Amino acid sequence: MMRAIISWAVVGLCAFVGAESATPSKPAHGGPHKIIIDTDFNTIGDDGQVLAMAAQLHKSKLLEILGLTMVTGNHWLAQGVSDGLKAVERLGIEKDVGVYVGANEPFLHTYAAHQLEKRLFGNGTKYVGAYEAPPPGPQELVAPPDGFAAHTTPRRRSAAQFILDTVHQHPHQVTILAIGPLTNLALALRLDPSVGPLLRGVAIMGGQLYAEGNSYNGAGETNWWLDPESARVVLRAPVPNKTLHPLDLTNTVRITNATYDRIGAHEPATAVTTLFRGLERWPYVYDAVALASLADPSLRREVRELYVDVSCELDETYGQGLVWPEDPYPGTGLATATSVVFSVDNDRFLELYVDLLTRPIQPT
Repeated sequence: MMRAIISWAVVGLCAFVGAESATPSKPAHGGPHKIIIDTDFNTIGDDGQVLAMAAQLHKSKLLEILGLTMVTGNHWLAQGVSDGLKAVERLGIEKDVGVYVGANEPFLHTYAAHQLEKRLFGNGTKYVGAYEAPPPGPQELVAPPDGFAAHTTPRRRSAAQFILDTVHQHPHQVTILAIGPLTNLALALRLDPSVGPLLRGVAIMGGQLYAEGNSYNGAGETNWWLDPESARVVLRAPVPNKTLHPLDLTNTVRITNATYDRIGAHEPATAVTTLFRGLERWPYVYDAVALASLADPSLRREVRELYVDVSCELDETYGQGLVWPEDPYPGTGLATATSVVFSVDNDRFLELYVDLLTRPIQPT
């Protein structure tokens, strides 16, 4: 019945290295792999861990982080930007890696829309990220344990404009590591559709295909549930080398207490390992798996080429991943094949994870 009353599907954007080594080997040619990290950032959760790991690969010239683009997701945008500014200082990469302010809310699934969702369907029992509370005021931002950024400020360009400018500057060389809601990338693709084919690729942590969801309604994965319309835009865009790392993968990579202790108790301590000691333990590091897969594709064990979409109906399926083995819309161009990673070499991943999070921090 609700589908007849309220349907968002027809609105706006919804239409639209070696086996023995923990560290990836250097590229054979062409220099470091250029990436933009599009993130709903947090200090030392999985997004914060991704930046700490990527910073080490950046310093080793195995990856080149071109920028950090921020979006609301785990936290509201202002908190994520604040935490990201401190993080680039903490990691000694603030001169190399700018922080760009992106979307404060999804296009359609705004905080107000979530309040409607709760009235329609009741209180969910799972994760809602920033939507736990209204956006914070400037005086409500929470400093990381080591304080706010001392001197770094956001760059002037918006996240979407930075993505467009950077991809045009480096055609066929830039991969977006998308580890939050896909609002910024969808906006960039809508502002300039020509940018899609100019990307080297998009590596996404998001969605669930056959696994249970972990978002508010239990149907979808949180990044996609927060903004399924943008996820649909990205999934349907003519972007090469789309690689998806869904819950079907990340739920199979568990971080044990022993692994936490290897990092938090590591000596000599670093700013990262010190933060790690106070981290609330959680067995999954969703975004870190996607980074590792991008940095070292040889970690991947099972990859399937599938057609993937997402439910944009405001009902019990909102944000749920949809999957087909063949094109469900033949002749329309609405669906493109996606490489879906279902498993990785867990042992090698964990060695890489511990290695990168315990290395000494040296400025670039």
